[in-house]
Amino acid sequence: MSTRPSSLARLQGSVGVWTGAHELLAPTTHAGVAGEIEALGYSALWFPESWGRESLTSATLLLSATSTLTVATGITNIWGRDAVASVNAARTLNATFAERFVLGLGVSHQPLVERLRGHQYLSPLANMRDYLGAMDKAPMHAHEAEQPYARVIAALRPKMLALGAEMADG
Repeated sequence: MSTRPSSLARLQGSVGVWTGAHELLAPTTHAGVAGEIEALGYSALWFPESWGRESLTSATLLLSATSTLTVATGITNIWGRDAVASVNAARTLNATFAERFVLGLGVSHQPLVERLRGHQYLSPLANMRDYLGAMDKAPMHAHEAEQPYARVIAALRPKMLALGAEMADG
């Protein structure tokens, strides 16, 4: 991706929180959790997607409850939805909530992919490359289609790190 989206630029040099603790509470409490994190002065709330709620729905709840907090998925599992659904959700969330959304994507781990989701965990790097390519080609016939959004990927090894530099914002 060519230029750094404003949601990522605002986070440079700041401190955020990564937690999934709010997933253990009723969804109606998201406002209190996100509001408290925002009131404490943190710039971002990063949260995982694994055994809890669907990440893009959770992001909507968290963003709705705040006015300055950046909300980031860390990570949204690429096996949980197709690339068109992911990119169009990211575009919509970013446009709706004043460019405060960051889409963090990842390939997850073999047990979660195979046992929980019923997919074969083959070639994570190739699957992520194909997924990002499909996102780049995804059509959207709505106002926010051309608005930039932030996309980062989870990476543990050099080739996935290089892919993050090549096809994402990091």
